Order: sequence, then C-alpha cells, then structure tokens
Amino acid sequence: MKKSNKLLLGGFLTGLFLISAIHIALYAKYKNGNYTVYSADHMRANSMQLFPNILFVSLHNLPEATVRFSDVAGVDKTEAEGLQYVQKGDTLQIWGKGKEHGEIWDPIAFDLPYNATLSLHNSFITFRQGKKENNNPVIYLRKSQAFFMGVHNPFRLGNVKIIAADSSMAVFNGNNQVNSLDVQLTNSSIDYNEGNVGQLSILTDSASRIGLQYRHLLKAKITTTQ
Repeated sequence: MKKSNKLLLGGFLTGLFLISAIHIALYAKYKNGNYTVYSADHMRANSMQLFPNILFVSLHNLPEATVRFSDVAGVDKTEAEGLQYVQKGDTLQIWGKGKEHGEIWDPIAFDLPYNATLSLHNSFITFRQGKKENNNPVIYLRKSQAFFMGVHNPFRLGNVKIIAADSSMAVFNGNNQVNSLDVQLTNSSIDYNEGNVGQLSILTDSASRIGLQYRHLLKAKITTTQ
C-alpha cells in the first residue's frame, strides 16, 4: 500500500475511533443518569428579557404577537428584532415597525402580569393560557384586534374589562371560562363563541357589532349609547 493511502486510512480510522469514543461516553452518562432534561418552559424562561414591577403595558404597531399571563412582564429576546421597548417606572412601552405588504412577520412573544393594564394601538395579539389562571386584565384596543384562544386547553380568566374603539375587535374562541366580562364598544365588535361566561355587561354604540351565542345573549346586560 502506498504511503499516502496509509496516511488516509490512518486518519479515517482515528476519526472513527474518536466518534465511537464520544458516543460510548455519552451513552455511559445517560445510563448513569448524569444528564439534564430542559423543558420548553425552561428554555423559554432563559430567552425572556424580564421587566419587574410593571402595571401598565403599551403595544404599538405589532402585526402579530402572542401574550401569556405571568408574574412578571417579559419580552422574548430571540424574537425581538425590529422592536423598541423601554421601561418607565411601572410602565412598559413596546413599539414595532409595522408590516409592509407581503412581508412575513414572526409572532413576538410577551409575558403580561396577571393584574396589568394593557393598551394596544394598531396591533394584533393572541392571548394564550400561561401558568396563571383567573387573571384580571384591563385591555384597551384602538385600531387593534385581540383573540382569546381556548382551543386546545381551557382558558380561564377572572374579571376582564375591554374598552375597544376605532374599528377594533375582541374575539373569544374555543373553551374560554370567564368569571365576568365588562365590554365597552365604540365602532368596534366583540364575538364570544363557545365556553362560558359568568356575568356579561356590554356598553355599545349603534356602529358596533355584537356576536354572542343565544345562551350568552340571555344573560348579557346590553346598553346602547347615542
């Protein structure tokens, strides 16, 4: 065998030996229980930029965002490209760049304190169940859309207040369980499809639209303004 071929064969066998040794070592650690399993929540927690002591959150020009209720406000750093955010006392303000026609936008993930007031301007958000249940948010919508998704698991909320204006929309889809819902509509709409709601109060103008199942309509207190 030529010397060059011997060198190539030797290099190949050495690499194969190293790879085999690594696999054997990893398998031995696995069998001995010397490993750590990281859950999705653990990995998500490590990627969050936290903002303590927040009571008010203001979102501007976000084409798509996902919000979960938590103890502390947070923004996912891995998805925060193009965002600007600043904390001023107990208020967190977040600005997006908007969305150009045809542009693909990855949803931004936020954690919202369970007792916070949220204000949306020209934004689209989806609420999903976090670790906290029976949250009591106050939500202002201006030229915005908010979806409460209880599709895969029940979405449990406490006392919710929504003030929607300027062609805004609030939609409850799936198995939402709300203790009480207080809604104010100005040229906006609300849809509550499935799930249950304990008390329902709606103050609306003639330019707004209300979509309720019949059983929800029976218990709703609806007042129309001039």
